[in-house]
Amino acid sequence: MILNACSTKPINPPILCPQTATCGDVNLQIHTNKDLAQALLKTQNILQFCLLENNALKQCIDDFNKKEK
Repeated sequence: MILNACSTKPINPPILCPQTATCGDVNLQIHTNKDLAQALLKTQNILQFCLLENNALKQCIDDFNKKEK
């Protein structure tokens, strides 16, 4: 018989996934229509990159969870 109070808890390994620190607020200085167009392109590019990072993080976590089962 094993006593629960005397046994150690299993140590769960950490999830080793890429960290996403690049997504956040975009600092834009818009004064002209050209600035507005450039800001739109910049924001779209950043959003696309953030979506890619987010999907990679979700996939990494899903893969980790599948290994744990």
